[in-house]
Amino acid sequence: MTFLALDIGGTKLAVRAASADKTWERIEPWPRDGVESDLALLRAVLAAAPPEVVRAGVSAAPTVDLDGRVTAWPSRPSWCGLDLRRTIEETIGAPVLFGDDGTLAAVAEAEASGCADLVYLGLGTGVGGGVISDGRLLRGAWGTAGELGHLPMDPAGPPCRCGRGGCLQALLSPEALSRRTGLPSEELVTSGKVVAFVAETLARVVVLLSELVQPSRVHIGGGFGVALPGLPARVGERSRVWIRQGHRLPAVATAAFGAHASLAGAMVLARTGGTKR
Repeated sequence: MTFLALDIGGTKLAVRAASADKTWERIEPWPRDGVESDLALLRAVLAAAPPEVVRAGVSAAPTVDLDGRVTAWPSRPSWCGLDLRRTIEETIGAPVLFGDDGTLAAVAEAEASGCADLVYLGLGTGVGGGVISDGRLLRGAWGTAGELGHLPMDPAGPPCRCGRGGCLQALLSPEALSRRTGLPSEELVTSGKVVAFVAETLARVVVLLSELVQPSRVHIGGGFGVALPGLPARVGERSRVWIRQGHRLPAVATAAFGAHASLAGAMVLARTGGTKR
């Protein structure tokens, strides 16, 4: 019996297969030549995975509707309209479940930490997030709560691909930070000013979350978030500037699964058949 996890991210595809006695994994960058080459890579990686898959879980950066069709993906617009569920199911011959990358990461982080009140913040190509409150994934009235990357942080801030201005993602994505600082993406993680700006901004998010849902832990993941040196400690330190008398703030830490929390969440989805805890 094999479970399959896919993390379909902005810059890479990660696939993990797990059975009782072994684990298999592949991580590949997207070819950047359009949807057909993307799908060729997806099918090739899935074809190389171990057989006898009983169910797959997909952590998806694009917006996927209930039928498994991509409805929006600003960073790869050629995917819009793609029947992603059918594409994967025809290749692996097993049912496929989808979840938002940030919310699935939150589920995996809460499970790994044994924490009933946890917020996950993932800084990668964009900014994702998820909220676990009282042991359950916070879904909201329309099922998509936890879009922390689209918290409106600065009305006068730079435009976001969602159509608003000043979203958290429009401030803290590597693309946005490169525009702000003039630094190439590979130099962002070595810039003290970038780390300070990211920490200050996330500190305000931590305080906001503390007032709204009172998590006991905030975990920072994603490839970019993990690469910024000392970021969780800096965020924790700066958030204490905003603390109200008599109130507590959550512990801020690096994600238990590091840059691969979304992939771990996709495996939870595949293994359990759902995201409820």
